[in-house]
Amino acid sequence: MPQTANRRSEQTTFQSGDDVNKKVFPGVIARALPATLATSACVALIGAVVLGGCAHQQTPGEPVPAQSNVPSPLNDLGVGPGEGGQGGEGGTSAVDARATDALDAMGEYLRSLRSFEVDADTSTDVVLDNDQNAALLRHAVLKVKRPDRMRADITGNGNVRGLVYDGHRFTIFNEKKGYYARHDAPPTLDGLVRDLAANWHIETPLADLFYWGNGKSDDAAISSAQTLGVEKVDTRSCTHYAYRQAGADWELWIETGRRALPCKMIITDTTQPTRPRHEVTYHWRLNAAFAASTFVFHPRPGARQIELKPADRPPYEEAE
Repeated sequence: MPQTANRRSEQTTFQSGDDVNKKVFPGVIARALPATLATSACVALIGAVVLGGCAHQQTPGEPVPAQSNVPSPLNDLGVGPGEGGQGGEGGTSAVDARATDALDAMGEYLRSLRSFEVDADTSTDVVLDNDQNAALLRHAVLKVKRPDRMRADITGNGNVRGLVYDGHRFTIFNEKKGYYARHDAPPTLDGLVRDLAANWHIETPLADLFYWGNGKSDDAAISSAQTLGVEKVDTRSCTHYAYRQAGADWELWIETGRRALPCKMIITDTTQPTRPRHEVTYHWRLNAAFAASTFVFHPRPGARQIELKPADRPPYEEAE
């Protein structure tokens, strides 16, 4: 019989701040699939594909939580109503429509991709006990074959953890802790991401990027959006955009030309005095061909299967 793991052990597989007894960004690194799929996603896989944390509403007088309060930029933001330009006299909106339109165009393009691989390098700040920021470095690889195959592997801190989905069930694993857990899954990626977020509070790597603008509107969330110009991200020409919402400033670089691919993203938690950041750089391989074995999980010798229990709180609320 599979052994039973406590809730925190199950969830650390997808948290960027694994085993760190500090204040941490909520799982920005493990997230990597769609917003309509993951309504409350918070990544650490890719986080690498994981991108941005989940908003956490506080009750007046409630103690400040031990982790940062970074809203998920690709999950909780929507297209702003502005007609372009910056805020100022005459009532001009602070939301540049070109910047919000770019988000919709990116989401639409990413949803058109059928097979792809994403390599993502991330740096996620934790706030030490002396209020100094310290960066956790991770590398994530996400492989997707729509409509029903996915694999995400995250390396960092001497560990490899991830998620494998074969269209019938999903498996999460943590090599350092020596366990894995399997469970039946919906027959499509969209259904999988919804199931993971709603029932298990596991956030799929990079999901929000792919479902941005797909039937979700949160116009009031963005208080400022700007187009800053074209810049180089390694060898790529990418347009730089800056967005602001309650609790977070975030920047996104989107590749120019016909491929509206995200090149880089930075999220800054504005709720903490040290302003910790999560930074991720994406590298894409489109029309990738994968062997069937890519989406089959083979446990390492000595790995033990555990029972996966539904969590009653999002993973970032239990980050150490």
